[in-house]
Amino acid sequence: MPSEARGTYLAEQGMRLLDDQTFGPGHSGPEIAAERVDRLAEWLEMTLGTRLTAFAAGLSTRELVQIAHRDANPDAEVERRLRNLYAVASLLAARDGAGSAYAWLTEPNEDLGGRSPARLLHDGRPPESVWFAATPAF
Repeated sequence: MPSEARGTYLAEQGMRLLDDQTFGPGHSGPEIAAERVDRLAEWLEMTLGTRLTAFAAGLSTRELVQIAHRDANPDAEVERRLRNLYAVASLLAARDGAGSAYAWLTEPNEDLGGRSPARLLHDGRPPESVWFAATPAF
């Protein structure tokens, strides 16, 4: 892995959170790093719902809608949180079906001390600690 690469690499999934263009085993998807953040926010809003997306990203529903409709530009931290949320939600949706990302984010997770991934993200936990709970143990 080149030293200039940023983000967190999850080798088991072939995925880099935030800024690499690798997504899923053997799939290159520039959408995580190169796609406009408003499009990612819109996809999250449509897939997870406005309330869950806003909650997990630490936003109000109004702020999320403004970002998704290009009425506001997110600061760097909010953009990072939305891109990371998109990375895991789209991975789970592609791997296990559309409803799986919503279910995974909202259900208490034993690997996370019985808390939901969305709650931990909302509370400011780094995404890496939450995403590892989405990886299957082999």
